[in-house]
Amino acid sequence: MSLNTYIIEGGLGKHIMFTALIDQLVEKTGEPIQIYTPYVQVFAGNPKVKMAFDSVSIPLDDPRILESDEIIYCEPYKSNFVKGDEHLLESYCNQLGIEYNTKVKPEIFTDFAKEDAKKWLEQFNITGKFIMIQMTGGQSPVVSDLNGEYVSSNAGRNYPPYFTNGLCEMIKQKYPDYTIIDCTLSNEPAYPFAIKCDAPWQVVNELLKMSEGFIAIDSCLQHMGAAEAVPGVVVWGNTRWNQFGWEQNKNVSFNMKEINDRIKIDINDPRNIMVGPEFLFNVYEIMKRDKNEFETVECAHL
Repeated sequence: MSLNTYIIEGGLGKHIMFTALIDQLVEKTGEPIQIYTPYVQVFAGNPKVKMAFDSVSIPLDDPRILESDEIIYCEPYKSNFVKGDEHLLESYCNQLGIEYNTKVKPEIFTDFAKEDAKKWLEQFNITGKFIMIQMTGGQSPVVSDLNGEYVSSNAGRNYPPYFTNGLCEMIKQKYPDYTIIDCTLSNEPAYPFAIKCDAPWQVVNELLKMSEGFIAIDSCLQHMGAAEAVPGVVVWGNTRWNQFGWEQNKNVSFNMKEINDRIKIDINDPRNIMVGPEFLFNVYEIMKRDKNEFETVECAHL
C-alpha cells in the first residue's frame, strides 16, 4: 500500500474527466489518493480521495503532501497526445501505468447542491421541462475576471453566437414549453431565448440531472453529462471528439463525411468551421427519440 499525490492541471472539464481514473489508481496502490488541484471541489465527497489540496493557495511542499510515497505529475498535453490519436484518458493511463478502459465514466458528488438547484428553478419560475446549453467556454472561474471582457483560451471551440440564436429559436418553436438554460459564465454571450445560469458548477450538474439533455461545445457540460449518464449533442470545432469526447453523446463535427454528404458543405471553404443550427437541432431530435440514425464517427483533423 502506498499514498500517492497526483498533480492535476487544466480546466474544470479536464478535472471531471480525471475522476474516471480514480478507481483504478486506488486499486493499483491499495489506498485512497491525494490530489493537488485548482478544482478541489471536483473531488469533494469522493471516498477514494483522502485529501484534495488547493494548488492556488497551498504550496506543493506542504507537509501533508511531502508525506506521500509518490508525488506524481503527468500532463497529457505534453505527451504523445498531441499527435492526435490518443483519448485524453488513454494518455493519462499510459503515463500512470494503468489499463485504458473505454467504459469508465467520471464520478462527481454533488447531491448536496440538489436543494440549491431547486431554489434556482423556483427563482426563475421554471416548473416544466428544460434543456441545457453551453456554446462558449475556455474561461476558468478560478482565475478569470468575470466582470471583465470575455477571453477564451481556445475560441476555436466556441459555437458562433448567431448560430446559437438560431438554435434557440428552433428549440422554442418546436418545444414552446421548454426553458433553455444557458450554462456559460456571466461575462460570456447571452441569448434572447435562454436564461443565463451563473450558479456554481455543482448546481449546474444537479440541474443537468433533471434536464431533457443538453447541447454543448467541447467544455465541462459534456463531461458532467458523462458522469450523470445524461446524453447530449456535442458540436466540435477545432478539438476532436475522439480525444476529448464520450461515446454516449451525439458528437457532431464539420469534417464528418456523413454531414458533408447531407448538407453539401464545401470542406475547402475556411469559413465553414462548424455545422449550422438546423443540423444540430435535428441531431438533438434524433437523440430525444433514442434512435441510431446518426452514429458518432471519428473527426478528421482540422
